[in-house]
Amino acid sequence: MLNKWYVTPNQSNVQEKIDEFTKLKSMSLYGLEFAFVVKRELFKNLEIQAGISLGFSYIDTRTERLAKGFTFIENFSLGFSYQTFKNSFIYLGTNFGHVSNLNFTKPNDGYNVLGIEIGYSFLL
Repeated sequence: MLNKWYVTPNQSNVQEKIDEFTKLKSMSLYGLEFAFVVKRELFKNLEIQAGISLGFSYIDTRTERLAKGFTFIENFSLGFSYQTFKNSFIYLGTNFGHVSNLNFTKPNDGYNVLGIEIGYSFLL
């Protein structure tokens, strides 16, 4: 947490929370998502690809923005898929995602994530 005043005085145990959340920590997010993907051919062997996904996840560390435990994850991605061989493709794109817990527990400000995707796929 870069701003120690993110924890406001109206919360309980303010100083304890500031002390906890201003310490350097690492966290992991484990998830399972289900996606709907659409591709549209731009040129021979090159397609634009868009996807939207929703899933369940688990965060293993409590932070000032999100409680430890069960969360939801949503993503939107956009990129390009290039056919390298008859049944294989490489993918390069970007994604925007959000992680929160639907107010099951507090805090629930969540995280917004912007990422780069690199992938390889093949048809079975």
